[in-house]
Amino acid sequence: MISRVAQNCFWLARYTERAETYARLLDVTATLALDGSLATDQWRPLVIVSGEEEPFTKSFGVEAMSDEEVVLRYLTWNADSPMSIYSSVRSARETMRTIRETGSLEMWETINDLWLWLCSRSAQRMYDEDRHRFYLHLRERGMLFEGVRHATMLHEEAYEFMQIGAALERVSQTARILDVKYHSLGPDTERETPVETAQWLAALRSCSAVEPFFKRAANELEARTVAGFLLFDPGFPRSIRHNLDRTALRLEAVRLSSSPKIGAASARAVQDMLVRLNALTIDEAIAEGMHELLTWVIDASAELCHTIEDDFFEWEANIAPAEASG
Repeated sequence: MISRVAQNCFWLARYTERAETYARLLDVTATLALDGSLATDQWRPLVIVSGEEEPFTKSFGVEAMSDEEVVLRYLTWNADSPMSIYSSVRSARETMRTIRETGSLEMWETINDLWLWLCSRSAQRMYDEDRHRFYLHLRERGMLFEGVRHATMLHEEAYEFMQIGAALERVSQTARILDVKYHSLGPDTERETPVETAQWLAALRSCSAVEPFFKRAANELEARTVAGFLLFDPGFPRSIRHNLDRTALRLEAVRLSSSPKIGAASARAVQDMLVRLNALTIDEAIAEGMHELLTWVIDASAELCHTIEDDFFEWEANIAPAEASG
């Protein structure tokens, strides 16, 4: 397939996954902040781990990082921030428009309806009057798009690139969500306080992981078990390990359908990440430093995305003329 189309498929899934993740994260944080007994600085870590600290403070100042309304509006509506929900949905709709012949009519209708709603007065009114319902609608539309994508398009190369994009976005966002809590808390006490327990439950809710977690860990709601689940569980669809496994599998499928010469660096990079992650236990990860490990995951997954860009989307420009013609 044309590399430009493959690139758009990859980024379409990343944009839709990002919008759904931030809708969930902002909703959970806003709900947690309603409980005055749990009052901590809930909002500063969100700005930091979103990677938007510098542009945010340049526009609003450092003190605004603790202002719920400013942070919520910035990460929801800011048209200049690539991490905001508004920008993510806008980019997803524009990307879907350019590959309509590759996707399905139902995919286009789903993402276009979401964009038109987000730009409407009714969406702004819902945001002002009922934040939970606003973010819930965004989450449901995101999950609908994922289901429509799976059910209505051919499961060939374009679909595989979408799966790779979604998996890598989940790797990055799960690491960021987990880092939000370790940025604020960390396992500094032997016994979890009620505030810490509520925070770790919020981390699970941010990943739609409450029920899956308790099926694995029964009543062991603490930093160690939550971090271990979100990092290492092979069956949970938002864990870091699961999505690296899925990335490796989908990359292999793309390589088998094209050429073994293409994607070798990407395959090595994801295997290197899996080797390091699989060599760790949760106790070793905590001893090494959870923030440092999660920062490595975020940086390594970003580098893997750049490698995929070079291997697949810039490949035609990088191959030798003789190889291209022969």
